[in-house]
Amino acid sequence: MDKRLLTCVSLCKGRVIADIGTDHGYLPCYMAAEGLCDKAYACDVAEKPLESAAAHIAENGLESKVTPILSCGLEKVPNDGLTDIVIAGMGGELIVRILEDCRWLTSAEPAINLVLQPMTKWDTLRQWLYSNGFEVTAENPCISGRFVYSVMQAVYTGKTPDYPCDLRYLFCGRVKADDDDGREYLQRQAVRLEACAKGKQASGDDDTAGEMQALSKTIREECE
Repeated sequence: MDKRLLTCVSLCKGRVIADIGTDHGYLPCYMAAEGLCDKAYACDVAEKPLESAAAHIAENGLESKVTPILSCGLEKVPNDGLTDIVIAGMGGELIVRILEDCRWLTSAEPAINLVLQPMTKWDTLRQWLYSNGFEVTAENPCISGRFVYSVMQAVYTGKTPDYPCDLRYLFCGRVKADDDDGREYLQRQAVRLEACAKGKQASGDDDTAGEMQALSKTIREECE
C-alpha cells in the first residue's frame, strides 16, 4: 500500500466500502485485513484486473469480507448499508461520469462518504461537486514517489457549499500549506497556474492571465 492509497483509507468513515476501479484490490483487502471495515466490494469494469483482485483476496483469506464485482462504475454495486465509496487513480472527468451515472447516490440515507482521488482534471471534478450539491469536507494532499496527489472527502448535502468556487478552489481545492505535502502540492499548482497564465496571455485574455499570475504569487508566498 502506497501513501496515496493510505491517504484514501484515512478518509473512509464507515464499515461498508466500495472501491471503484480496484485494480489488484489492495485498498479493500488492506482495510478488511486491518479491521477497518466489516465488508468491502472490490469493483472493476475489466475482467483481468478483477481476476487479480480475486486472487489477492483469496491469498489473504478475505473471501468472507471482500467481494469482487464486475461493474461499470457503481452500476452493479449493492447500496444497502454502503457507507463509503472510494474512486481513486482516475481522471476527474471519468470520476464525474461515474457519479453522474449513479441514480441512488443523492438519495442515500445517511449520505455516503465519498473519497475521490483524481489523477487529472481536478478542477472539473471540484466544479462538478460544487455545482451538484456536494460539499468537500476535507482534502488531504500526499507525496508519493515523484508525484503529489490530493484526496478529497465529499458528501452530498443538496446545498451550495459555503466556500467560494473561485480560481483558487478550482486549482487548489481546500489544501493548506500546513505541512510538507500541502506545501509541495500548492507549489506545483502555482507552477501550473503560471503555465495557464501564459496560455491565456497568448490568446489575448489578459484579465484571466493576471488573475492566475497573482494567485500563483500568493500561493508561493504562503509556502515560504
